[in-house]
Amino acid sequence: MRNDYNGIAKYYDRLSRIVFQRSVIKAQAYLLAFIKDNDRILLAGGGTGWILEEISKLNKKNVSVVYVEKSANMIALSKKRKCGNMAVEFVNCPIETYTTQEHFDVILTPFFFDNFIDKKIKYIFSKLDTYLKRKGFWLYADFVNDKQNKKEWQQMLLKGMYLFFKITTNIETQKLVDLNRYFADKYVMITQQFYYKRFIQAVAYRKIR
Repeated sequence: MRNDYNGIAKYYDRLSRIVFQRSVIKAQAYLLAFIKDNDRILLAGGGTGWILEEISKLNKKNVSVVYVEKSANMIALSKKRKCGNMAVEFVNCPIETYTTQEHFDVILTPFFFDNFIDKKIKYIFSKLDTYLKRKGFWLYADFVNDKQNKKEWQQMLLKGMYLFFKITTNIETQKLVDLNRYFADKYVMITQQFYYKRFIQAVAYRKIR
């Protein structure tokens, strides 16, 4: 099975922090400032669910989350998180097969699109776009694909990461896709923050049409 994180679910956060310290955490936490009272959030690929606790700590009123995650082991870990009174709906399926009639105020995709080939990204992005309300926020955190400034250490690290995930999760891609063109037509960038010597980015986009 492609992109199967079941085998490394319980080690995932530890591995990330060994390599990137807290940069992955900081990038995602930075984006949470855009969550408001009464927001309905779609979280795609939430991993071990630590971010659910961080959303809960915002103490926003009537915030709820639909958490879509392919890995059953990730879901199991996430259900153990302390989320207070925040309503969380766990959906154990690939985002490609998830369907809903709902429209969300926020879509959160943390380190998610780096799992897919370009063709799959196009399909998933288009699908998620239909679920986001006009003027809603798309909160995006991932590694930087900077074609203008390729640093050798970044390219070596990317190759090593993709090799590791090819072995452990059968990840379907070996290349990081630049998502800027997908956001270009219907979104405006509100803020962008870099971490880990500009290898990691956190970007908040707002849907304008």
